[in-house]
Amino acid sequence: MNIEVKGINDVLVLKCNENIYFEEILKELNQLLEQPIFNQDSYYPRAFFDFGCRQLKDNELKNLIDIIQQKKKILFEGISIPHQYQHIDMNKEQIHNGEEIYVYQETLFLGIINTGGYVYCYHDVYFLNEVRGVIVAMNGDVKIYGHHFSHAQIIINRKILHDVTTSAFVSIYYKDNEIVCNEEDGYDKNHCFNFR
Repeated sequence: MNIEVKGINDVLVLKCNENIYFEEILKELNQLLEQPIFNQDSYYPRAFFDFGCRQLKDNELKNLIDIIQQKKKILFEGISIPHQYQHIDMNKEQIHNGEEIYVYQETLFLGIINTGGYVYCYHDVYFLNEVRGVIVAMNGDVKIYGHHFSHAQIIINRKILHDVTTSAFVSIYYKDNEIVCNEEDGYDKNHCFNFR
């Protein structure tokens, strides 16, 4: 199945696999609309299409609308497509004691941030490995994400959070004149990222 159908608030959400040819999606949609649930008299469910990170071309969108109009089985509720890819820089290096790194755009860190290493952030940062050093947010809008902080130090708007130690996924940000360290229990939605 390349189209997953879920009912949410009286709307059918058709989540389409973004990793196959679009023609396969159209073919499966054509077959799906022939199922008995879509062939009831005076029943026209509203349908919202979720294409994830797929960028639809004009002719693909036209072909989708054509099938919906030809079949006359659903009411087109809308479509979710990314407006642009979110670009994230990737830093694979380990940050050593005494080393200072400046981050001017959203960045994913793969290496360890050792004790005595400093990361100065002008934009959001993500840490996939251990953070033992100092992370300095250069403005109050910066968000810091990670899952393995070990006696790290976080500085935002001249406020300091000492000895941050956690093994859960956390987001750290500035709110109401305080640094907030919030444990995350899930992701709100799928995001489209383009790593450089």
